[in-house]
Amino acid sequence: MSATAQLAQPTVAPNSIIPSAPRLDTRLTTPQRQSGVIPLDRIVAVVNNDVITYSELTDQLNIVQRNLQKQGTALPPLEALQKQLLERMINDLVQVQEAKETGVRVDDSTLDKTLQRIADENNVSMTAFRELLEKDGIQWSKFREDIRNQVTMSRLREREVEGNVAVTEAEVDTQLALEAREQNTDQEYRLAHILVLVPEQATTAQIETRRKRALQALSELRKGAEFAQISAQFSDAPDALQGGNLGWRQANRMPAIFLEAMNTLKPGETSDILRSPNGFHIVKLLDKRGKNAAPSIQQSKARHILIRNK
Repeated sequence: MSATAQLAQPTVAPNSIIPSAPRLDTRLTTPQRQSGVIPLDRIVAVVNNDVITYSELTDQLNIVQRNLQKQGTALPPLEALQKQLLERMINDLVQVQEAKETGVRVDDSTLDKTLQRIADENNVSMTAFRELLEKDGIQWSKFREDIRNQVTMSRLREREVEGNVAVTEAEVDTQLALEAREQNTDQEYRLAHILVLVPEQATTAQIETRRKRALQALSELRKGAEFAQISAQFSDAPDALQGGNLGWRQANRMPAIFLEAMNTLKPGETSDILRSPNGFHIVKLLDKRGKNAAPSIQQSKARHILIRNK
């Protein structure tokens, strides 16, 4: 899908404090002040036929800041966080638009099951979960639609992956990782990750720009910065503003490049930059559990399998 996103300028002045509600324009004309007509919102981005408003951006920013503070994560610079969040909202909106155009839908039954699973993961009833959200100032109807959009985007990505068959220079390594996945079904890993997306049909210059962004994120991590803070500042992944936390993942449900990295990391360690068709990844191993069934796999065996499959 060809997306046209235009940023409306200005958005927010650097280092300004984001209010809990859209800031009123103090430069109103006298007739406006006398009539009591005060513009409460403005457009900060136009994405094809949809718009993102300042109030939507502010609401999301407030939620993100609260979540990061609850996690005890130092907040990134406000200007950087706002820019990252706006880029995320634009990317999400593009994907939701594409999903609608290609017939990807999430019905209410599927949505309700997803919400129930989220409540279960937080060890609360659905009623208590709803009350917790509303206590944090999050409208239930808005939260439902946000989750619907997230599930929609996930389905879109799954369909795109299923439709792509690519052969890379890392065929042998991938085959080894796949075999390791099959034989490590009892192994589980708790991960966090950072993803710097690379657009489809990206130019060499675009790829290099994104690679440098990933390198910058990795450099900050190597200097001792908190992973959650760098995730919020640099990552394009849907969970970037939740510290990039992927939770527990079974080995046989993980991407091959992630599993390869996990086999070389100890809990608390961070990988180098990993390249996938989606972009550049940085993965942190938070914990692992289960039977460690790391088999000894001969590379020659993998090569024979690849040759036989071609």
